[in-house]
This record gives sequence, structure tokens and C-alpha cells, in this order.
Amino acid sequence: MTEDPFSDASAWGRCRPSGPGGFWLRVARFFPGGWPWSRFALLARRLARRRLSGPVDTRLWGLRLRLHPDRSVSEARILFMPRSWDRIERRLLREWIEPGFTFVDVGANVGAYSFWVLSLVGEEGRVVAVEPDPPLARQLRYNVRINGAGERMRVVEAAVSASRGEGTLLLASRNSGENRLVGEGEGDVAAPPNSAVPVRVITLADLVAEAGLDGIDCLKVDVEGREGDVIRPYIDGVPRSRWPRRMIVELAHRPTGRESGPEELESWITGRGYRLVRRTKLNGVFTLT
Repeated sequence: MTEDPFSDASAWGRCRPSGPGGFWLRVARFFPGGWPWSRFALLARRLARRRLSGPVDTRLWGLRLRLHPDRSVSEARILFMPRSWDRIERRLLREWIEPGFTFVDVGANVGAYSFWVLSLVGEEGRVVAVEPDPPLARQLRYNVRINGAGERMRVVEAAVSASRGEGTLLLASRNSGENRLVGEGEGDVAAPPNSAVPVRVITLADLVAEAGLDGIDCLKVDVEGREGDVIRPYIDGVPRSRWPRRMIVELAHRPTGRESGPEELESWITGRGYRLVRRTKLNGVFTLT
């Protein structure tokens, strides 16, 4: 495409995959989730990627989405293997969703969780997708707009941390899912040119107020090891009645510098009255008792 693929003037459907790339994309989508079918889907994904360039228009979960085939792990998962990603977490979410469900996605990336929940919550539900990377936030807004979902899904372009202000987002070279906010004391960290961008930083309490939320039915947090900076100040600072009823928290990231480890964060959360429902390869799933 010569035009900006995520501008208001770019009509969805102009990036429909065709030829061998489109064929192998359909093959990858054909297989059910789980072992051993995921191995065949991965092979088809590899063949499709060789033939696809630029963003791809696709229908997924009853929604119209424009996605890149090779920019991040999570984006490739939902484009090529939508049945396979985070199956346990999504099964539990499906059980929890009820009329008026409110879902907050901190570290949304391209919105895999956000759009999947949006497809289930109906007209009364609300989704808030929070993403600091400007191109990713712009892509989120485009996909919200082409689905006419602006009343139900809000995109907030910001990082969420322990205090509000300005911060620096370090951009991963090969996987946008590994972008991370520079922590305190890391202001002089060396970074290649164009790999660090200034971003707005807010707290979870700021986010709740900005979005006008009365409560959070489920909070998902995936911010590359800084999940505690999102959760702790909010839990310590608001009444228990306003705590998230459930949480999906990434616990796979190994700590660096002043970050706490996943075991410490898990213990802190359960010590505040949450029960660990499931521990998957990447996440801890908690419910407030």
C-alpha cells in the first residue's frame, strides 16, 4: 500500500490477503487449537509469512481487523492461530463475562484480549485498551473505528505505572510485545536510535477516573515485569469495593534492576485476599474472594 494503512481514509478490505500468502493463512487458520495441530499451523504460518507483506485485513471473532503478520508474537498468534493462544485464560474469561462486564487491558499491544472480550460482552459491556506505543495505539483506534465500537471500547494511549508523569518506552526490535517502560534509575540506559519514545504515564487510579469506570470486572496486566507498579498502588489506595473482581497478570517475566519477581508479586496478590485460580505458562489468574 502507498497510503497510510491506519488513516481514517484507508478503507478496510483493501489489504485482503490473496495468492499463496492468503492460501497459507487460511490453512493455518483451519487447524484446531492444541497439540499436535499447532505444529501444522506453525508450518503454514511460516509459509504464509514469506508471501505476505504489510498489514492484512481479516475477519476474526465476528470483527473486522487489520493486523501485521510479522511484527509481534501476539499479533501473529491471533492472525494465524486464533484458536491456540491463551486457551485457559480465555475459557475462564468466557465463564466470567456477563451483561455489563467491564474489562481493562493494560499493555494491550494490538488488542488480542480486548477485541476477543469485545466480541462477547454485547452492547452493555465496556473494554478499555491501554497501550503506550503510538503506532500500536493508532492501530487499535483504527480497528475500533472500522467496527463502529467507539461506544463500547476505549483506547488510552499511555503507560501505567506507580506514579503519573512522563516516561520513556524502549521499543523491542523484533517483537513489539517486549516493549517496556524505562524504570526509575534507568534514565541513561543505552538504546539504539529511534528505539526510545517519550510516553505519557498514568496510574491505574488515573485510568479508572479518566475512563469513568464504576468498577473493574477483570483487569489484565502485561507490562514486561512492571506489573506490580500497576497493581500495588491501586490496591493499597482504594477501598476494597473498587478492587478488580478478577485479574490476569503476566508472571513469566524475570526481574531486572528494582523489579520484583513473579513469585513475590503472586504472594502479594494472594496476601490481599485474591485466590490463584490457575497458573499458566505466562500468567496468573486471580479472583477476589
